[in-house]
Amino acid sequence: MKIIAIIINGTHFPYQVVHHAIAKAKTEKAEILAVFLKGEHEVSKGYIFPSDITSTDNSFIAGLPESQDEDLITDNMQSAKAMVENEGILYRSVLKTNASVDDVVELIKTASRLVIDKNFDEKTLLADKKISLDGLTKSVNIPIDIIEDY
Repeated sequence: MKIIAIIINGTHFPYQVVHHAIAKAKTEKAEILAVFLKGEHEVSKGYIFPSDITSTDNSFIAGLPESQDEDLITDNMQSAKAMVENEGILYRSVLKTNASVDDVVELIKTASRLVIDKNFDEKTLLADKKISLDGLTKSVNIPIDIIEDY
């Protein structure tokens, strides 16, 4: 059976990519492999507190935004699964942290097509910044559908 791969980077969920992959999977009688990428952690913003305000224990609060971003990626994974399986299409997914282009190429090596967002490189929370749209397109030897927002 053919495999259509989609790659989603960080917390941004490009619905148009999933919809396009579903349409292609129906016409090509293929399954969908969704590769979700995330960076290792968010860079600290370095907020400065005024000197007249005492700082509090931030150990609990410091990890909270990143945890919420990870929850959003998990929600995105579940949304993609529901969208694909509701159409009766076989679905597999994988979440990779701090992956290289070579790692991603290895994951999708059995795919017959790649569907990816044109805005893949836009800054989004918890994105894997080591991978670019250009780097992926140069490393993959299958047809690539680069999808714009509708």
